[in-house]
Amino acid sequence: MHQSCENYFYAIRLVYTQQNSKQHNLTKLLNSVKKYSNEFVKVFPLNTPEEKRPFELIKAAYVNGRYHPDFIVTKEDIEALVPKVELLRNITKRICEEKIKEYGEMG
Repeated sequence: MHQSCENYFYAIRLVYTQQNSKQHNLTKLLNSVKKYSNEFVKVFPLNTPEEKRPFELIKAAYVNGRYHPDFIVTKEDIEALVPKVELLRNITKRICEEKIKEYGEMG
């Protein structure tokens, strides 16, 4: 799921800036695309510890899932994360298609 989020953020940055420096820090990636849609707060609201937990879990999975055998993600965690990643995919698809359409209308 980390890589999915990462790639959605990359796609947004590429479409909106025609640049895409690679990096794996989801916090930095999310912050870099927030200006293109206010809908990202629906995916990962970060106001309370409960709201922050899903995003923190995805971030932790990038390293901990590979290198820490005691890292556990529950079925409930997965079931909570899948709709968030799907929503991110849908937002990414829509805003990128809208921006690409804008580019087509400019030329």
